[in-house]
Amino acid sequence: MTYRGTHTLRINDVSKAALRAALEEARIDLGTTLPDTDPARYGEYGAKHLRNHLPAAALEALAGWRHSPTPWFTLANLPGPADPVPTPRDGFSDESLLTTPNLVHFGILRLLGLLPVAYRWENDGRLIRNVAPRAVAASSLTSWGYAQPLDWHTDDSVLDHAPEADITAAIPHYLSFFGMRNDEGVPTDLLPVDTVLAALPAATAEALRRPEFTISAPESYRATDSGKPLSRTGVPLLWSLPDGNPALCYGPGLPAGMTSDAREALARLEECLAGLPGHPVMVSEGGFHIFDNRRVMHRRVPFEPAADGRARWLRRCYAHRPAGGLAPASS
Repeated sequence: MTYRGTHTLRINDVSKAALRAALEEARIDLGTTLPDTDPARYGEYGAKHLRNHLPAAALEALAGWRHSPTPWFTLANLPGPADPVPTPRDGFSDESLLTTPNLVHFGILRLLGLLPVAYRWENDGRLIRNVAPRAVAASSLTSWGYAQPLDWHTDDSVLDHAPEADITAAIPHYLSFFGMRNDEGVPTDLLPVDTVLAALPAATAEALRRPEFTISAPESYRATDSGKPLSRTGVPLLWSLPDGNPALCYGPGLPAGMTSDAREALARLEECLAGLPGHPVMVSEGGFHIFDNRRVMHRRVPFEPAADGRARWLRRCYAHRPAGGLAPASS
């Protein structure tokens, strides 16, 4: 295994081949079971084979991140499907063809002590979102768009950020990705909230902590059961996590200040974000990447998709860390 910077570990080819063979055999036991019908089974099966076949250093890094997570973490050179699967054109794919990447994805989440989570008002309530270009959504500010920049943001900022919030209505703690292909070489830029705060005046940060903002849902959300768009009123944009780290929720055009001080603070935040470059992270084929959605902002530049069936394709799953923690995965 080789280290590539602070946040990336690359799995060696021998371990990758052994893991691929084991996961292909696991498909027989799973039968027709899909992640949306039994995510816990995918997590346990995947974790078992990862624990048996990943190098010790990778398992140690995963265990270390579970108990003391950095803002983001990446594993590279993990196995994908035995046979190539074309990039979906309409946002959805045949999950029965993606058992191996799903076992890797859910297995790593299980080793990290995280629960996969989906929301009924977006992505048809499915756990996996295909981050892939869709022609009819080219200019949309969603994970299916590609013609417009997706500027600095956190996901699902309209949801409840309180530590005691129910998992089905809480802001996703983490965004995790499995790379199917990225021939275009499009990075995901990351920006730690610590970096943002270091560039903001203290008075602005203090104003962002006051519950004087409204937040609207992004384009990818459908209306609530009442038929009204989801929104929250009287919330802060900046708060502190139980471990003391600062957290931020923001998306371009989604928050609005309810007072003059709040509106000024929001304007200062947006001016600051426009001048911060961030850190590019490449999620390529066979890559697993995770970052804390509360401690890290992200963005994606416009790009021209590769030929039909070969366009950039990442698989995203939101994840939540239970307050009481998860028991270690079974052997």
